[in-house]
Amino acid sequence: MKRYLLILGALAVPSIALAQTTPLELFLVTVGNVVSALVPIVSVLAIVYFFYGLAKYILSAGDEEKARDGKSIMIWGVLALFVMVTIFGLIAFIQNTIGNTDTPTVTDITIPGVTPRASAVP
Repeated sequence: MKRYLLILGALAVPSIALAQTTPLELFLVTVGNVVSALVPIVSVLAIVYFFYGLAKYILSAGDEEKARDGKSIMIWGVLALFVMVTIFGLIAFIQNTIGNTDTPTVTDITIPGVTPRASAVP
């Protein structure tokens, strides 16, 4: 029994530490972060799938069935890309609505330079 209480207490510590945020906010931020990480990967897969359909359509060589399959694949690729961009936009909108504006900041990088000095030789 003590082991279960210890596990339950360990699982509750993050909830207590993040007490200033509501569980809904925490859930939406977590989902947003996961979706933000997956959208580029799935978008690339959708574009590759679209180009696969395009190649299949071009290489069909007059075969109507293969051309129809190529068109179908291209449509599904564009639809998948549209869905990914829409989901990404909705998650960003929800995150901005609840106040999560943690965007990566660009830091200024200073490049060390060499200052010329007067020559010692006349």
